[in-house]
Order: sequence, then structure tokens, then C-alpha cells
Amino acid sequence: MMQETSFGSPNPAATAIVWLANAAAVTALGVAGAYWTWTWFAPRAAPRTQVPVAVVARLDSAYTLFGSVRATRGAATPAALAIRLLGVIAASGAEPGYALLQLGTKPAVAVREGGTVEPGMRVVEVKADHVVLDRDGMREKLALPARGKATATETKHAD
Repeated sequence: MMQETSFGSPNPAATAIVWLANAAAVTALGVAGAYWTWTWFAPRAAPRTQVPVAVVARLDSAYTLFGSVRATRGAATPAALAIRLLGVIAASGAEPGYALLQLGTKPAVAVREGGTVEPGMRVVEVKADHVVLDRDGMREKLALPARGKATATETKHAD
């Protein structure tokens, strides 16, 4: 004889498991849909704008008119970061010059004339015997040391 199957009253535990599985699947589908919708259609962040260095330098010049210097946030002073000029490759014709610099205890880096050493500091000029750096609007001349002598630094204000 055949066994009888009853469809009249389902098992409550099986019904709860099926309902929870369906709810979890619909929730996961909703989360995935929201993520991809936000990824594809969200507005892009506006790029940050920076104040040109020339404007900052002009403002610093105005401060010096009245006998004070504005303290700039994050500005490096010559004593704050020991920079050593280890060597130069002077410019030749249309080719830019390179400076070999060591910042504190970091490894030495070769930086092209006009290139950035670190945020707020770039190489302005590379000459046969010195390099001119721009640190947040302040010009600093690093002389190539004579053999066996320490690096000489000279700071002057950018015009």
C-alpha cells in the first residue's frame, strides 16, 4: 500500500525555518542592491583646493611689515628637520638637475629640480655647489659640503 501524505497542517518548526531563510535572503539582496546603487550613482567628492604658494608668500610678506612673522601650521624650520645635501647633478642644457638629499634619519632620495621632497617642501634650483629649497614659502639654500665639513644652511624669505 501507498503511504499517505498529509498537506493539511504543516510542521510549525519547518515553516519558521523557511520563513527566516527567505527573510535573510531578501535582506542580503537588499543590502547588496543598496551598496551597488550607492557605488554607481553616488555623487563624487569635490577635489580639495589649496591656496597657491604665491598668495601665502604675499601674506607672509605683509606680516613682516609690522615686525612680526605669522606662524604657519606645519611649517618646518631649519632646526625642525635636519636636511643634508649629499650630492648634486647640475642641469645640463634642457635637462633638469637632481639633488641627493637625506632628511633626518630617512634613506637618501634623489629629487629632480622642481620636484617635491616631502609635503610643503620642494627643490627650486640645483646648482653645481648648492641647492635652493622652498619650505612653505621660505627659501633655504643648502650648500654642498666640502669634504669632511658639515652642511651649511642659509634661510631667506621668498619674494
